Amino acid sequence: MERSKKYTARRILAFILCAALLCGGLFIPVLADEAAESRKPSRGRQILYDIGDTLLVGFLKGIAAVMPIKLPKTYETGLDFYLGMEAFLDEPAEGARWSLGYARASVIPGGWFDPVTKEYIGPEGVFVGGSPKGEDPLRPIIDDKVPTRLIDDMCVRVTALSDGSGRGAAVFAQLDTYAITSYDIRIIRAWLREFAEENNLVSINIGMLHQHSSIDTFGYNGPLLKSLFLNPFINLLPEKWRRPLYTGKSPAYMEFLYEVMAEAVMEAVGNMEPGALYYGSASAEEWIYDRRPPYIMDEEMHRLRFVPDKEDARETWMLNLGVHHVGLDGDSQRISGDAPYYAEERVNEIYDANFQLIVGGQLGIHKRYTPIEDGTERGQIETMMAWGYALADYIAGVDNEEEVEPLLNIRHAEYRVPVDNPLHLLILRSGATQFTAVKRRFGPTRLDIVTETGYMELGGSLAVGFGPGEIDPILYLGGASPAAESYTGKDYPFTPMKDMARGDAATGGSRKFLMFSLMNDRSLYYLLPNDFQNFVRFGNEEINCMSALAGPRLLEAFEALTDSVK
Repeated sequence: MERSKKYTARRILAFILCAALLCGGLFIPVLADEAAESRKPSRGRQILYDIGDTLLVGFLKGIAAVMPIKLPKTYETGLDFYLGMEAFLDEPAEGARWSLGYARASVIPGGWFDPVTKEYIGPEGVFVGGSPKGEDPLRPIIDDKVPTRLIDDMCVRVTALSDGSGRGAAVFAQLDTYAITSYDIRIIRAWLREFAEENNLVSINIGMLHQHSSIDTFGYNGPLLKSLFLNPFINLLPEKWRRPLYTGKSPAYMEFLYEVMAEAVMEAVGNMEPGALYYGSASAEEWIYDRRPPYIMDEEMHRLRFVPDKEDARETWMLNLGVHHVGLDGDSQRISGDAPYYAEERVNEIYDANFQLIVGGQLGIHKRYTPIEDGTERGQIETMMAWGYALADYIAGVDNEEEVEPLLNIRHAEYRVPVDNPLHLLILRSGATQFTAVKRRFGPTRLDIVTETGYMELGGSLAVGFGPGEIDPILYLGGASPAAESYTGKDYPFTPMKDMARGDAATGGSRKFLMFSLMNDRSLYYLLPNDFQNFVRFGNEEINCMSALAGPRLLEAFEALTDSVK
């Protein structure tokens, strides 16, 4: 009887929330594989969408306006932000030599999963990242998405890189997680302050592989009703009476994660050794597909291979590929490192090399799976494993390598993104997740996210852009829809990021451009302003975007950054 009453009460609250949001499906990172056929509605429908959009957004922002929020009164610009190198070189310094260190650490706490059955036996208050969507449309708000069992490992992989010029080293830590924001990334950097100063680390980058089967480090998949309805009241209480806010992030897990990641960075720096660096690429056409018009993606996968001078030392392979990793269902409660885990396993065992994957632009880009092979139907786990193993074999066959000169240039810039999406505004103000957020001067709901971008050069002919979220490849490759085919009916006036890079040091031509996305923040999706569906129509990417201005703000910040080093 008691359980029935509790369930009924939760359904009533769920109904109230759904009514308040006026959308049958709550804000969720949907992962439908169907490709959208058209971005542009008829003129009549567009008018109706625009009217509905104005009413709905105004209503939700009105709710957000009365939600109390606790933010620092001031933001200290540059706190635990690394600017990078002050001076860019056009050719290697005298006596320059690549030096690279690698480390790997599990981010699964000991004792949280049964060693035999792999069932979850850890503490309460731990949730699973990824999509909260289920068959029951009310599931995301009435059922907690808690872990059930462990399939394989979640880990952090770290490389530390220096060109020997004395201008400092850069660190790249890639975390198996759905998402982590700049708020927590800056805490990890704070753990490393003294170490970074002692070891001349000028760039500490923390990226994510965006697996939808990982422990939640983002916060959106916790007890959402409590976050939205109780957190505002908690924020009103005096500090001495205030309890922790309801969120999907377990404080105990986050403390564990900070320590493990800081130690892994220290280990990678301690493992640095001299060697040579090589770049090669391979076609990605048979491995990935794009489900969002106009279907633009990086059709290559890029491999950096470090070969130590020491004869018996292990190589390190760094792969850059833009793709979502959703080998299990997007709403799975099983914990897995997904296909990257199995690609690493094979690279380690068959090719005796370390492995690190850095995600490229991956907006609507997913894997091509082969669930049936040789007449045998594979399950989800077997398909995920097979894809990872085959990827490892494929990149092992890269045969167009060129040696990269020992020249590392890297610089970063902070910038702000407005939070105009009312659903994210509600959830951010509730405290369900934490960004590095500041209030704008005017208006009660006006919040900005402080995030960052970066620009790196490797040798004379490679350039890398850093994106703090899930980046539409058009932002850096070009290829936007013309006005007649875009959702808004407007042209796209921006220069792609690849054309903002400095020219090739040797030839003066363009550099090969790579994108490191989901780097140093997951400030959600970065879309094209002329192809941005309004809120009412609920495009998957639009509903996961802070603002239609997110893409332009990134381009503006990146252009200012690259101009500063030209």
